[in-house]
Amino acid sequence: ALVDENQKHAKEMITELSEFLRYSLISKNFSDVPLKQELEAIRHYFRVEKKRYEEKLQVTYEINPLAEEYPVLSFLLHPLVENAVKYGMQTSEMPLQILLKAEIVEDNLRLNICNSGNWIEPESSQLEQKKGTGTGLNNIRQRLENAFPDAHTFRIIKNPNQVCVQIEISKTLNEQNENEK
Repeated sequence: ALVDENQKHAKEMITELSEFLRYSLISKNFSDVPLKQELEAIRHYFRVEKKRYEEKLQVTYEINPLAEEYPVLSFLLHPLVENAVKYGMQTSEMPLQILLKAEIVEDNLRLNICNSGNWIEPESSQLEQKKGTGTGLNNIRQRLENAFPDAHTFRIIKNPNQVCVQIEISKTLNEQNENEK
């Protein structure tokens, strides 16, 4: 639809989409990647979504440079970011505000993906036409448990008008896992 409306924006969107897809093809061969690569794919995704939602979407990044080299599971953040947009658009006042934060806390990597809006229970009738299955969060929990048994935390923080997903990965145990590979 954008091709007919604004060819320049359509070309930009196709470029961002192709970069995102390139990352998905390359990263499928690796179980983990440096956080900065994962974040670059997320930035491509958000550039596409910004073309779609325009002023209805605001994204803020608070990324500690030390966290960028930390290895994470490839496509760990993407389902969380998709959920933030999908459900945030349903429950937030506009503009939807999304925060991606990465920091090092006591040698551990802490990731926060927050969106304005409210938590919707997976079985809730509040879900509009885009009904969720609840499998995305369960898949992330399982991937974290398989990759970092007893070396991670996964929390959903439900504040008034904000939902945050927080993942923390222990650096010491992460390095041990890397050495065993």
